[in-house]
Amino acid sequence: MKRTAPHKGTVLIVEDSQTLRQMTQMTLEERGYTCLTASDGATALQTLAETIPDIVVLDINLPDIDGFEVCKRIKTDPRTRYVPVIMATGLGRSGFEIMSIESGADDFVAKPIDPLVLDARIEMVIRRMRRERFANALTGLPANALTEERLGFLLARRKPFGVAFFDIDGFRAFNSRYGHARGDLLIRHLAEILMEASNFAECAECFIGHLGGDDFVVTCDPEKVEDIAQHAVAAFDGSVMDFFEDDDREAGGFWLTDRAGEKHWHGPLTLSAAAIPVIERFPASVIELMDQGRDLLGYAKQQPGSFVAVERRGIALG
Repeated sequence: MKRTAPHKGTVLIVEDSQTLRQMTQMTLEERGYTCLTASDGATALQTLAETIPDIVVLDINLPDIDGFEVCKRIKTDPRTRYVPVIMATGLGRSGFEIMSIESGADDFVAKPIDPLVLDARIEMVIRRMRRERFANALTGLPANALTEERLGFLLARRKPFGVAFFDIDGFRAFNSRYGHARGDLLIRHLAEILMEASNFAECAECFIGHLGGDDFVVTCDPEKVEDIAQHAVAAFDGSVMDFFEDDDREAGGFWLTDRAGEKHWHGPLTLSAAAIPVIERFPASVIELMDQGRDLLGYAKQQPGSFVAVERRGIALG
């Protein structure tokens, strides 16, 4: 009796060569995957408009749209932006990996493809993406997908709520000075600050999401969003210098030399926040709300020191 492999997920194979497409499909189906196929970029995008696979294995050399462009379109479409993409190519030119990453690819593999390597890479990417989709590995807080799902729920409910966006100013320079391990400690510290601020506000339905890096989102009661943001900023300012070495702490910052050999002064890290009570009018989509938050956060970053920018119009959009 033939043993059936456990189902591992659905793969969209985008490959213009019929022979390679069929070989890859047969190999993956033997290993427990359900396969969809497309011979060109337009067909691949049409397939994605109808079905969301677990992963896309995408060839670069396609007869209509090159694989880099197809990948960019996948990653900019809200429906498919979280679908992982593995780029496959037989190109011998340098820079393929960089171009793949810049187009949004999650991994890449060279042709001829070893079936065992492809299987292992697919499993690794799917496992990583599923983990990151639900929780940020560094803080354990809900990641992008769950955060956007929460914002979508709040918008669809059509009841007033508050949302605050947070971002550390100068974090890249801090990482350059002290390394990513120290930077990770600071990120975890900010997560703890946001949890403490939310608990202090005694918000009934508070939600904290970690979008990655030093970007966080908090949703709460609309009348408490500014207080939470102000509390978090004050707590950050009161503790951030603890993460600096003694000499830098005494000096109030540090010097960094850029690639051109020029020195730049970096003072204490600051925290920018955008607090938005959504009361009167509701944005048409999560993207519109996120854009509002980014714009307001950009204004906060232009102000000296840590700053909380507050939307006073209840988002009078549309």
